[in-house]
Amino acid sequence: MKHKIFTLLTGSLLIILFTMTACTQDDGNASITEHGLSINHTCTELSQIPVERIDSVQTNIKLHYAHTSHGGQLTTGLNRIESSNSAYNIAIGSSYLPDESGAFCIFDGQESVTYITPDLYWRTAEGMNYTRDVLNNNSNINVSMWSWCCQLNSYSEEQVQAYLDSMTVLETEYPDVVFIYMTCNAQGTGAEGYNRYLRNEQIREYCSENEKVLFDFADLDAWWYNSNTEEWDQDTYDYNGHTVPVEHSQFNGNEAGHTTYESCEQKGRAVWWMMALLAGWESP
Repeated sequence: MKHKIFTLLTGSLLIILFTMTACTQDDGNASITEHGLSINHTCTELSQIPVERIDSVQTNIKLHYAHTSHGGQLTTGLNRIESSNSAYNIAIGSSYLPDESGAFCIFDGQESVTYITPDLYWRTAEGMNYTRDVLNNNSNINVSMWSWCCQLNSYSEEQVQAYLDSMTVLETEYPDVVFIYMTCNAQGTGAEGYNRYLRNEQIREYCSENEKVLFDFADLDAWWYNSNTEEWDQDTYDYNGHTVPVEHSQFNGNEAGHTTYESCEQKGRAVWWMMALLAGWESP
């Protein structure tokens, strides 16, 4: 197996990203490419992750996760996975980092607020300082991520570039922390959905060109695995001759975070896959 390896050493956590295919490739899309790490719908099969890598995540990775209601799909999914199988034990603290042995520990929110809009993580000087406070006061946090709500339905290219620039500033200031980029949910349709698609593509291209870690929320929204046919199915719509991915109809609902529990669980499985890779797993 040929791989080119680049590493990030974060305290006791050795981050290894390989230039190889990382996820189950039923549709031919690579997930780890020569340009970085992208987590999409093909990264959702928990049974492929060795138990020892789940243990490694629970031992070595401490996550800071900031989000609004849509981002709650990930934490809901993680909780539901844990309820079904205690091997995937998690501990989520609201504005604090839990210290629970044998659990994947997550600091949810910022120190003084839990509903985190762009202004409270990256878009303003105050928000950047909120993020810095969490990292400065919790030195064992080695991964940080922030989730969009529906902002990309209307954001311009310049506004998204500001997000990318702010993330770069944080990466420079905290070289021992892996900052995870995200795409925006794929629920919007019409002109707003097309704008969201363009801005998601902007983020994807930036992450590919600059070897970033991307959690592709929009891709996970648009693809559903049909257990009857054992095939992945993507929902799209047409906008002025452009094919635009959209949240799969199977996920249309409001059970949690403006979607279904099934969608939440799919994203939760993708989180485990991503964290296992960051903990050193070489996926199939």
